[in-house]
Amino acid sequence: MGDQNNNNNNNNNIGAFIHHTTCRCCEGSNLLKVMDFGLMPLAGGFLRKDQIPQEKLYPLCVSFCKDCTLVQVPQAIPPETLFKDYFYFSSAIKTLVEHCSEWARETHERFLKDRPNPSVFEIGCNDGVMLKPFAALGVKAVGVDPATNVVNSVKQEGFTIVNDFFNEEVAKRIRAEHGQFDAITSSYSFAHIDNMVSVGKGVAELLKDDGVFVFEVYYLGTLMEEMQYDMIYHEHCNYYSLKALQNFLGRHGMEIFDVTYTPGVRSGAARFYAQKKGGGRAVTEAVRQMEMDEQAKGYGRTETFMQYGEKIAGTKVQLMDLLAQLKADGKTIIGYGASGRGTMIMNYCGIDNEYLDYVVDDAPAKHGFYTPGTHVQIFPWEHTKTGKSPDYALLFAWSFMNEVLKKRTDYTDKGGKFIVPLPKVTIVS
Repeated sequence: MGDQNNNNNNNNNIGAFIHHTTCRCCEGSNLLKVMDFGLMPLAGGFLRKDQIPQEKLYPLCVSFCKDCTLVQVPQAIPPETLFKDYFYFSSAIKTLVEHCSEWARETHERFLKDRPNPSVFEIGCNDGVMLKPFAALGVKAVGVDPATNVVNSVKQEGFTIVNDFFNEEVAKRIRAEHGQFDAITSSYSFAHIDNMVSVGKGVAELLKDDGVFVFEVYYLGTLMEEMQYDMIYHEHCNYYSLKALQNFLGRHGMEIFDVTYTPGVRSGAARFYAQKKGGGRAVTEAVRQMEMDEQAKGYGRTETFMQYGEKIAGTKVQLMDLLAQLKADGKTIIGYGASGRGTMIMNYCGIDNEYLDYVVDDAPAKHGFYTPGTHVQIFPWEHTKTGKSPDYALLFAWSFMNEVLKKRTDYTDKGGKFIVPLPKVTIVS
């Protein structure tokens, strides 16, 4: 594939990675670098104190494929490094549980309810958050996920999870055991996958000729419009526009026939509906509209992404000016939400213990750990009640702002304020 391993670096803090010189979706060699974030830790690489000296950093830049228009991170970290101890449990996020139930209902109502013995397969099913509602609707539900610790934590009642990375070979194995499926779903996993060519072949292998492939991804348009640079990290190696997806699926005999925005979850997703060519469903007006919109906004042009990089640098200056001012005024600041987004903002902006006393997070699995790269300790929310309540909380989980504000009235009622870092720096009380 014309890839080179850039791991022969004398700096022993730099971890193993592959630098792709060809596109992940079309294998073309017309990749152009449009942004460079320098050396970054793994977004989800939370550390115990004794692990800090061994922490690895990796280069992070963003490239644009001039052949198929995919925006991508060309540095690929070995998947076993990324997903060995995966801290993300979908079922812990209430908004996500409701979202996946609604998605299962909609897919069942629209495509499955009239089929005999309907079946669904999910790529990247995490802890079964969407397999459960499908199974409850009487659908045969099978999923695949590589995070062993997550899969092992699940009671597989009424559904099956295969603990593996999804690719063409795994798809063939699953087809031999379960046959083809009426529907395939994927919730955000397309962002995480390095070998997309094998995935495209795997989907084509498992989907019935009249089946439907329904998947959600962070939409490139939202990433651009809402300045969501905190979504750019090694684990999220691909950022999709409609055009890039059409080019990708077209190579595997599929086409997109419908699209809908799903803004309520994870800030900025779109749900795409695809079928095998000749699958019989007409292409909707929503698809045509998105095509025109992307053309008008220049998502097929290199300059668009160069300009985006300049805007990102502007938000960093705003945020750091505010934090420096608050510290000069003697204010206490904590971080709220030890997430991949938080890792990105902290490391890109240089936010460490000089600015934050500590970070709070609701996930017990992270308590006592330290943030990647910046090494700020993570505590449960209860920690804010020991001693003086912090004046400000920098909201790394800003895409869940409404949920957080509802949940933390105990803090805001006492005069506590949240700093929202994106799309523009604001203070909410």
